[in-house]
Amino acid sequence: MSRALARTQLQRFINAVTKYYPLLYSDSSWDNTGLLIDCSVEKPSSEGPKVLLTVDLTASVVQEAIDKGCNTILAYHPFIFPSWKSLSPHSNPQHRSALRLIQEGISVYCPHTAVDAAKGGVNDWLAFGLTANDRYRVVSNVVLEPIKGQCINGEEPSEVGYGRLVTLAAPLSLAQIVENVKKSLGIPYVQVASSSKDHQHHNIRKIALCAGSGSSIFKSLREDVDLYYSGELGHHEVLRYKESGKAVIVCNHSNTERGFLRDELSKQLQGEGIENIISETDSDPLQVV
Repeated sequence: MSRALARTQLQRFINAVTKYYPLLYSDSSWDNTGLLIDCSVEKPSSEGPKVLLTVDLTASVVQEAIDKGCNTILAYHPFIFPSWKSLSPHSNPQHRSALRLIQEGISVYCPHTAVDAAKGGVNDWLAFGLTANDRYRVVSNVVLEPIKGQCINGEEPSEVGYGRLVTLAAPLSLAQIVENVKKSLGIPYVQVASSSKDHQHHNIRKIALCAGSGSSIFKSLREDVDLYYSGELGHHEVLRYKESGKAVIVCNHSNTERGFLRDELSKQLQGEGIENIISETDSDPLQVV
């Protein structure tokens, strides 16, 4: 039996998300954001959205949504990506999941780079995690690359961009920042590159960060920084930064995004009256063993 939401109720959920993360902030040159599966129906209903929050929409997350009676999924990463020209459920597990979601009447919304770019989004959350819940005040939190050609009320959105340049009020050791990052992300391990083996005395004052993959953002950076912090970077990028005397922290792509759903997005939606739960089966595909 389909659990599809009434169209007005689905729109209420979308309005709650876009209040914080407008779609005009997303990078439409490559990203696929917005309502990717619409299973809403015209008939009125008193049933409100019950949303499952996940970073990646895997088969296990689909089953979890069904088991928990959810009628909507917010998947941070785009589920239909980059595009599908045909559906092959026998050979492609994502296509199989899409058909199952449609059969169950579960809609899917993906905000992705709108959350990356927005003030108060995932990159700001990463920035404050550097200092263990703002133990030191972040005095400069500047976007690396503002969205070009996008205007809000006729003005450039100067606080919108896909990365952050963070200046700490007082330096922290690389060792302390590593511990803060692990605590903030809720993970036991990170990967670190440094020209110094003594992380206790490798002081960090200025950091460039980007959730997910920071490669394209860091390439455009003109400021000199002490630390590059992201989910993933290429081997030669890490090597170049290390040889230049900089430090690098990488944590696996989605580990830099998942905690944001728990700490910020879930609470924001609750504040808008949207019932939601965090996926228990969503995890980064790479594990340290």
